[in-house]
Amino acid sequence: MSVERRRVVVVSRREHEHFYRLIGLKNVVTATKDEVERVISELKNDKNTAAILVEESLAREAGLDVMALNEKGFGPVVTLVPDKDVFLQSDPKAYYLKFASRIVGYQLGV
Repeated sequence: MSVERRRVVVVSRREHEHFYRLIGLKNVVTATKDEVERVISELKNDKNTAAILVEESLAREAGLDVMALNEKGFGPVVTLVPDKDVFLQSDPKAYYLKFASRIVGYQLGV
């Protein structure tokens, strides 16, 4: 008996597409804030899609209500992926500490 594998799709900005491919996510769809709703609607109706990961800043700009999308019957789950823009806005100190620790090679105590 063969089991059909369903895919995970990332909806991201064009400039972040290569990042997701580098970490091994092959199904990346790029969209602008005006295209997000249409793209997600198409993916929600795709029987081969198991989960849709949307960059958080892109979802915010598009006014996407993830909870409402997940309440609309069965289908792929929609979830947010924190990206640099949101992380930087919500906790700039943590962002820069993490960035500095990558450059220096160890965590800084500031």
